[in-house]
Amino acid sequence: MLWGLVAVGVIGILLGFRVRAPALIVMTAVIVAFGAAAGGIGSLFDWDRLLSILLFVVTLQCAYLLGVFLGVVWRRGMTHEQ
Repeated sequence: MLWGLVAVGVIGILLGFRVRAPALIVMTAVIVAFGAAAGGIGSLFDWDRLLSILLFVVTLQCAYLLGVFLGVVWRRGMTHEQ
């Protein structure tokens, strides 16, 4: 679970740094679908599975915002150097 959160966080930062919101929407749908499929059909509506999916989505969203912030700071620093 921890490595999954780290992977989702890195993906979110990279998405925020390079691409914009449409890619975030697609990646959120992929995470929800993958989380639902990984748990199996019988446990789709299990509270633990739903909370796990929610945790992954929130991690992705927060990491995306961090990536956007880092991208803005980096681009602003690059324009000041020129």
